[in-house]
Amino acid sequence: MICLIALVVFGILGIFSASYRKLAGEAFDCVFRRLTLRKCETGFDTKLKSQIMGRLANHQRAARFVYKNFELLSWVFVILMVASFAYSAYSVYNYAQYGNCYGKSYGEGFCIFDPAGNSGFSTFRSNYSGDIVWPGIDDDPSIGPENAAVTIIEFGCFRCQYTKKAEPAVKELLKAYNGSVFYVYRDFPLTARHAEADLHAEAADCALEQDRYWAYHDLLFEHQEMLNHTEDLKKLAEGINLEMSQFNACLESRKYKDEVQKDFEDGLKADIYGTPTFFINNRTKIVGPKSFSDFKKIIDAELARAK
Repeated sequence: MICLIALVVFGILGIFSASYRKLAGEAFDCVFRRLTLRKCETGFDTKLKSQIMGRLANHQRAARFVYKNFELLSWVFVILMVASFAYSAYSVYNYAQYGNCYGKSYGEGFCIFDPAGNSGFSTFRSNYSGDIVWPGIDDDPSIGPENAAVTIIEFGCFRCQYTKKAEPAVKELLKAYNGSVFYVYRDFPLTARHAEADLHAEAADCALEQDRYWAYHDLLFEHQEMLNHTEDLKKLAEGINLEMSQFNACLESRKYKDEVQKDFEDGLKADIYGTPTFFINNRTKIVGPKSFSDFKKIIDAELARAK
């Protein structure tokens, strides 16, 4: 089966150089005949074997081993080549469908199609088995007119690096589509992956009590790597001049624990498998941070549909 490997190699090289096209033709003829249980009449497989053995002439042990097991080694390499192509196709499909090489299973993994990790997401594996329900806006913090033609609901985690990566594009689209987009932020804290993520979400709701949600929201992402304890959350609140006795009582009593849990459960029902996740007019779901241009294409299509 060495001819099959040669067909692939010379076929690719033949795209760029005519000198390899004849070899690719011989390899194809050899493969076709082997598949129809006939011998390779051109002797192409024999020539390849001779050239390989010639290269190993100075390494007698290796040469003897290869000569003795040539057919078996050919099959091994063919299997590896097929497996490599299959895995590549799987990765391409996942990237087209989910924006990463691994689908829903591992959004943080390195993907050769996205070496900078711009489309990654914090993976969440759900045990939810009920019907999929598109999320509503609930009573969560929002920006823009509620009757706007386009509603964007983001489920994010304040401790998730990918939710933070999505922030610049979100701010840009809110500026560009001011008045045409209604944006809602809902909590999906991945506490199992990011320590105290639920507490950060509750702290933001405590800031909402004093009409300072978005200022606190921005600070949580700005200082994401440095926030580890309740005292850090309180210091942020001091920085935006919140009334501290009210904020501290709210945070320490975990007043908004059920509110955050409600968001999380709605996210489960909406089949969220990573943060951030965006729902646009409950027709399109986007997982992971995307560029402004990616959002723009969808928003423009929704605005055109509304007209």
